[in-house]
Amino acid sequence: MSVKKLSFLLIGGVVLVVTAYATTLILLAWPIKEFSIANFAVFGDSFGFLSSLFSGLAFVGLIITIVMQKDELAMQREELQLQRRALESQVQELERMSRYSALDQVRSMLRDALSRLSESGGEATKPEHFFSAMMPGPEWKVMIESTDPQEVMEAYQVYSKKNGPAKTFVGSFSSIAKFYLRSVGNDKVDYSLEANEFIFINQSWLKDVPYISENLLPTAQFAESQLNYEPAHKMFMLAFLVASQKMTGSEDIVKEGSVEELVAYLTNHDKALPAIAKT
Repeated sequence: MSVKKLSFLLIGGVVLVVTAYATTLILLAWPIKEFSIANFAVFGDSFGFLSSLFSGLAFVGLIITIVMQKDELAMQREELQLQRRALESQVQELERMSRYSALDQVRSMLRDALSRLSESGGEATKPEHFFSAMMPGPEWKVMIESTDPQEVMEAYQVYSKKNGPAKTFVGSFSSIAKFYLRSVGNDKVDYSLEANEFIFINQSWLKDVPYISENLLPTAQFAESQLNYEPAHKMFMLAFLVASQKMTGSEDIVKEGSVEELVAYLTNHDKALPAIAKT
């Protein structure tokens, strides 16, 4: 039975009982020829009964009030649930909008990076070509063993043509990946990582991202090779800097401290210096 029906029944019962006992009192006490203890006893018993009746009715009213409050609380809870669902839907919609906006930026930035790679003049004009840039070539041996500045410079030019554009693309790719992950609120990655390390470590976050995932595999493989061969690449850079100084006859052509920094790195990693750096 609903609260509304219960309220109507209570009100009807009260009216009915009050009317019946009012009629009884009139019939019992009218006409009163004299005030006697018996007359007062009739009134006393009647009023006592009415008092008990109203006490019971008050208790029933309290129960009805509690039931009504319970229903109101249930309605409030349901309304709060609806509001929470609406808020969650709004948040999800905002997240979708943010993701779509970020993806649009990613597409534009990747298009520019790929365009620069194709126009670089290097051997690798697409990420699919990065495998050749990863493989050691005869120029590596020259940069490590030769003491002739001219030979070292020529070998480094071959190396740069194969390796340089790919390294530049990895740097751009890393910046694009960081932009996207920040845009979607990913706070579980370390954004301070260097480009090669960032791409290699965070492949799981990027493998399902449109546009990024299309170029992820060859880029991540190249990044991994750069990490594995990092001491060798430091050695090649040192050979190039020393060869530049020897060919120009001036140490000022190289940024101050660059040679010393590379020497310290190779020494700390127990790696030999290129032959030209020992002369």
